[in-house]
Amino acid sequence: MSKMSEKSQIERMVDEGKLTVDEANRLQHSLDEQAGRADILDAARAGRRASKRKLAVFFGACLAFFLLGATMGWMLTPALGPTPTAVPPSAGTQPGRAVDLSALSDERRKSMNQSVKLSSGVAIAVLVAVIGLLVAFLYNGLIDARERVNAAWAQVENVYQRRLDLVPVLIDGVKTYMDHERATLEELTEARAKAVGVQSALQGQGPDTAEQMKTLETTQGRVESALARLFAVVENYPDLKASGNFLTLQDQIEGTENRVAMERRRYNEFSRRYNAMVLKFPHNMVAAAIDFEHKPYFQAEEKALQGLIDPFGRDTDKP
Repeated sequence: MSKMSEKSQIERMVDEGKLTVDEANRLQHSLDEQAGRADILDAARAGRRASKRKLAVFFGACLAFFLLGATMGWMLTPALGPTPTAVPPSAGTQPGRAVDLSALSDERRKSMNQSVKLSSGVAIAVLVAVIGLLVAFLYNGLIDARERVNAAWAQVENVYQRRLDLVPVLIDGVKTYMDHERATLEELTEARAKAVGVQSALQGQGPDTAEQMKTLETTQGRVESALARLFAVVENYPDLKASGNFLTLQDQIEGTENRVAMERRRYNEFSRRYNAMVLKFPHNMVAAAIDFEHKPYFQAEEKALQGLIDPFGRDTDKP
């Protein structure tokens, strides 16, 4: 959905009375922030692609000039080498046999030695250039894989932020109906505040360790659980269930939950590819030298595994 269509839809909801002006402004602000983050991410991707193309052209040009110079030197060195000189004829020799063959053999050996030295130097230089290009290729591959992981994390962070932005709007919309459920609303507010604090502490970077990932998932899981309890309590308020404003927000939050699950799967897939590349030869040599770190995965929550029966007939609820 485009930005103009989203704006027109929000305006239509305001006209129909489904959203108040303040709620519409907060929702539009949330959508604008998400669109801005997406534009910044696209610009960063375009810049990285341009940098890679420039680097490839630079290395290709250097290799071409080096090989051209080495070839010209190889072709010109024998022609510019010292030429054998004729020895003056000595007494008693015939005019047609005036050349000293031993001197000619010495000059030929010198020329051959120079050619061997030049060819050895060219071979070493070409080998060094090939190794350098290989290292650059492996390094660029690791950078590309890591940036895919970072881009996937940025999408996860976007949908997390969208859910957190919708929570205050939801609370404002339901608190007038739920006079006796203040504890549920306070729990949701507190869970959102903790999730915002943890997400802000990452400063836009993905979690580098499993502990950071666990902390992030714990706070986001509390927000998700608080939302689930709130929607369960709503069943006791028919007037709230019939509110078009509440139904719209509920649909948006449910859609956000689906996007959270999808983006987390994408992040895990890109992290798996990156981690495999870091461990496999020959990328692992470059990764160890430049310190490319392992990326943590999203793990299934323990409550999601409760009540399952494993293939050996043991209940996972039991120790």
